Amino acid sequence: MRTQKKLFKDSSFSRGYGGTLLKKRKNRIHGRPLDTRHSMHLVLRSSKAKGPWSFKVPSNDAQISKIMIRFAFVNGVTILSMANVGNHLHLQIKLSNRFGYKPFIRAVTSAIAMSITGCNRWTKKTKEKLKFWDYRPFTQVLKSYRALLNLKDYIQINILEGLGCRRSEARMIWLQTPSPADSS
Repeated sequence: MRTQKKLFKDSSFSRGYGGTLLKKRKNRIHGRPLDTRHSMHLVLRSSKAKGPWSFKVPSNDAQISKIMIRFAFVNGVTILSMANVGNHLHLQIKLSNRFGYKPFIRAVTSAIAMSITGCNRWTKKTKEKLKFWDYRPFTQVLKSYRALLNLKDYIQINILEGLGCRRSEARMIWLQTPSPADSS
């Protein structure tokens, strides 16, 4: 008996969209994948987030958390986990409605940029326009349990990295930490 060939490849990750992927045409062809059944990995990166504008400055960290919670509630987005690394943010989010992503990401990115820099549309602009974010937000839909576990580990490693550990140290610390499943 012959089996039917699949039209689409099965993968644990859907195609990512945004970030540095938009530099090549082949990555700009398709639209941003959004999914309400699966959670998503979201990355917001800014090279200007240094010194007093760093996301890890306690007042900035508190502002970012408050902004995320407020706009997530308004737009029906659930934030499952978040890692603040200083110059970029990793989030695991779940959408309740496909149409809630665009207002959520627009509100969050603009509110974070305004609260960190202190600039808004009424302040005097310099000669060049301040571009706070490096790239468009990177998103990737997690379609398998393995991909979900990999993201959880990745976010935990980034949390340790945000606390001051080097990536190699953070990875070693996280790998040596017993999981709750191992203790029973």
